[in-house]
Amino acid sequence: MKRLSLCIVLILLAGPWAALGTEDHPAEMTDAVPHGTEEAKSALEATALLDRILRQMDMAYKGLHSYRAEFDQESETKAFKRKRQSSGRLCFLKPSEMRWSYLEPEKREVYLSGEQIRIYIPSRNQVLEQTLNDAMPGMAPARLFMGVEELDKTFVVSLADTDAEDQKAYCLRLIPRKKGTISVEEILLWVGQKDFLPLRTESRDVLGNRTTLRFRDAEVNVPLKKEVFRFEIPPDAEVLGSPF
Repeated sequence: MKRLSLCIVLILLAGPWAALGTEDHPAEMTDAVPHGTEEAKSALEATALLDRILRQMDMAYKGLHSYRAEFDQESETKAFKRKRQSSGRLCFLKPSEMRWSYLEPEKREVYLSGEQIRIYIPSRNQVLEQTLNDAMPGMAPARLFMGVEELDKTFVVSLADTDAEDQKAYCLRLIPRKKGTISVEEILLWVGQKDFLPLRTESRDVLGNRTTLRFRDAEVNVPLKKEVFRFEIPPDAEVLGSPF
């Protein structure tokens, strides 16, 4: 199996754990631990668990053709100690068509096709065009829906050494392989222990700002028309480029 990179859906990571490895690419241990010790045993168990999780996620992704879910988002700005709540609906169609419909508190439509993102804000009649690499930190989890190979190109995946709120979930950590090529420092991903689909993501950017997404009422392989993901810029809309 090729080294994994998804979620998302799907996608996912630890403290001093080994980086993901496979038959072709053995896991890279961050610290050399003598064989026969409790530390070595724990490290081997963690590596085996991570490998099993990623294999299951890979299988889940391969069987995924479409995905729809409601989401709740919380954005925290560290400098101003301010939190913003929003909610909406996510639709995904393989291989890389995605639409995030923010319904509260302000309507916004985010269309993603491949690496291209268009954000439409009706109340301002504005369209923001940018690439996924330049996108705001809150959009980073979108990469989780692009398959294990794509995820692996961007992130180092490991087990997350955290106290999981949900004992029915695994928590994974994603660290960008190259600093400065993506707008986040770290993404935590919680996936279900039974279906290995995303339950929650938490991303942190270089300034310490955090964006948390919680998915609910998820539906897999539901009929989704391609028209859902098409967006035509209104003739009188103001089109802006990436601010980053």
